[in-house]
Formats: sequence, C-alpha cells, structure tokens
Amino acid sequence: MKYTKAVAALALVLLASGCSQPTEEKRAFQVPDALCGTPVPVELLSPALPASGERIEEERKDGDGYFTCKVAVDGKSALTARWEWMKAGKTARSVAYDNPYRDLADVESEDKRYVYSGVGGVSRVTCEPVVAHRKGQAELFATIALSDREAPAPEMKKLLLAYAEALSDSSECVQK
Repeated sequence: MKYTKAVAALALVLLASGCSQPTEEKRAFQVPDALCGTPVPVELLSPALPASGERIEEERKDGDGYFTCKVAVDGKSALTARWEWMKAGKTARSVAYDNPYRDLADVESEDKRYVYSGVGGVSRVTCEPVVAHRKGQAELFATIALSDREAPAPEMKKLLLAYAEALSDSSECVQK
C-alpha cells in the first residue's frame, strides 16, 4: 500500500513534466490576409509561417505566363507561392515532380486535380470560361512550397485549395 502511493505520486510528477511544452516565441508580425496579393484566410496561412519572428516580407516576380512570390520572415525564406500557365495535359503530380528537391506529392486527390504533402502542394486552377485566346491550349497551376520546415499535411491542403480557388476568381485566370 505504501508503495502504491509512492508510485502514484511519481506517475503524477512524470505526467506533469511530460505535458509541459516549451514556450514558443510570439510573432511580432501580423499574418497577412493575402498570399502575395491573392486573398487567403489568415487561419490557413498561419500554420505555413514560422511561429516566431518580427518581420514578414514578400518578393514578387512577374513573368510571361507565371508569377512567383517568395515570403520571408526576418530575412529567412519561409514559403514560395507560384502560379504558372502550362501546356494542357500536365497533371498536378507531374508539376509537383518538376522540382526534384521537394516531395510535394504525398497525397493525390481522387480527381487528380491536386497533390500535397507537409511541405506544400500543386493544384490545377479552374478558370471559367476557358481561356480561348492563349496560343494553343494551356492550364493554370498553383504551387505552394514551404522552405526548410514542414506543416501538417491537412493544413497545407487547405491553404493550397484556398489559394487555387482565389486564383480562379482573380484576373490571373483571364490572360490579357
């Protein structure tokens, strides 16, 4: 009986010490409500950004048929968002595998419209009406890739799909 109380007390101490989490630094920056000008909910973008830091910056590059934005926190790369018009027939998985240094394609949707992992993903963007005035056939793809970190894959999926949906409602779907 006396050992039972000692074991119970020890178990409580071990349980309490195992539950304590190290405190994370607080963000001094506000998570934006847009990813490089494309609106996305703050609660979806937040898990993709570091939990600490003081300053967030975006570096944008516009090209002929593509847009890339690199997001940095305190000067260190956090994520890259990109959209690009590609030849029709490409799949989200093939676009994801175009970058051999990242595995953005752990999980594929049943309709093969998007692939994602804990480090990012690729989604085909649905543009209505079909862009008939581009040379040949082309499809728009959105990519999100984290830099040097991982987030829960379901969170990356939500961010990717929100980004792709926002692109489908934007002027990026209508080429000038």
